[in-house]
Amino acid sequence: MSNWYAVYCKPQQDARAEKHLRNQSYEVFRPLVRVRRRYGARIRQIIESMFPRYLFIRLDELMDWAPIRSTCGVANLVRMGAYVPQVPETVIGEIRQRVDCENCINIDYDDSYRVNDRVRITEGPLAGYEALFEKFSGKERVTVLLEIMNKAQHLVLSEHAIECA
Repeated sequence: MSNWYAVYCKPQQDARAEKHLRNQSYEVFRPLVRVRRRYGARIRQIIESMFPRYLFIRLDELMDWAPIRSTCGVANLVRMGAYVPQVPETVIGEIRQRVDCENCINIDYDDSYRVNDRVRITEGPLAGYEALFEKFSGKERVTVLLEIMNKAQHLVLSEHAIECA
């Protein structure tokens, strides 16, 4: 009977551990997330591990687990003393339902801006004006509320065209 277990990886080597475990014919699941990160004035979308330094592996209780510990990138199986706890199949199933074809989960928020935050427009004909952030409106687009001639206008701009005021 096979069950899921958590593998603890060496720092920044979970992708390497996944690759080498797959090469040894283990069934491995490493969920990824697409997130937006701010780098200076730019916001970029990156893919990273949902659980940094961890991945899941399906193992038969009768297998020899020793090769796992000596796999490149693997530190050890997650243990509680001498006991290696199982990860419930329902947990893996719930995560798998949320991933796309690239094994990624989209994180639809960016904590760099919140509704009604004051932002400054940095590009285009309205550069220098201040507005209120409303929402993210598609890939690398934002909607802001700008007051022009005592009337509020909704504008859709590039994410890169605004900064915190």
